[in-house]
Amino acid sequence: MNKLFLAILLPIFVSCGINQQAKQIKALEKCKYEVKSVDSVFLAGADIVKMLQSGNIDTRSMGGVAMGMLRKEIPLKGILHLKITNPTTNLAGINQFQYQLLMKDKELATGLVNQQIKVKPGESVEVPVLIDANVYGLLSNGSVLQEISDFISGKNAKQESVLTIKLKPTIAIGNKTINYPGWITFDRKVTRSLLL
Repeated sequence: MNKLFLAILLPIFVSCGINQQAKQIKALEKCKYEVKSVDSVFLAGADIVKMLQSGNIDTRSMGGVAMGMLRKEIPLKGILHLKITNPTTNLAGINQFQYQLLMKDKELATGLVNQQIKVKPGESVEVPVLIDANVYGLLSNGSVLQEISDFISGKNAKQESVLTIKLKPTIAIGNKTINYPGWITFDRKVTRSLLL
């Protein structure tokens, strides 16, 4: 009798859990996303914030990039602080999510944030996204490299770039995870002041 009872109730509980997660992800799609700040940014070992503050690209910094060009490996490391605001009346949440960062429609970084995130109705949370990527493909484009150089040196004070952020939530079913179909995508402007 107990086994029959469990066999009937188990699919109901699993179904309720999936429906609850789907409802939370639907609310997440309606959330507003903002890049609050970016810190601890290093390109080929050079501190980008120090270069922005001085407006100077020194030869040591460019030496790391030049060596990276030869090896076809230019590491970019940093922390992007993503603010998620929930304007809905439902709880928004995910167990973990994959992310893609694109600049000028070229992939900058990809990764996984393995952290449960819950955003109550009308509230905001800040999520740190660790960036660890090889940006050789992006910087091997001469015009992109020149734009970054101008951005760091501050030749154009109003210069800004558009960062495209894509999130793919994961739904947990028992011990298994299923990727949400499609991406939650949004664009954000990146200015020098965001990095300073």
